[in-house]
Amino acid sequence: MRAIIAIFIGLAVELSPRIATACPACFAASNARTISAYYASTMLLSLMPFVAIGGVIVAAYLMRNRPPDGPAN
Repeated sequence: MRAIIAIFIGLAVELSPRIATACPACFAASNARTISAYYASTMLLSLMPFVAIGGVIVAAYLMRNRPPDGPAN
């Protein structure tokens, strides 16, 4: 059990600098490409509810205005 804990602590110490540089609030630790990726992911997550609601509205509109299923005369 102690070996597992030691391995876990060792991995945590080893990976902590990489985790710290992945922080979106740490712009000093990021290059321009990383910052633009933060902005793009923020835009994606901000627009997602509007796209989902718009999709539901379009689907409801199309279902309401489709032609009847009866035989054509």
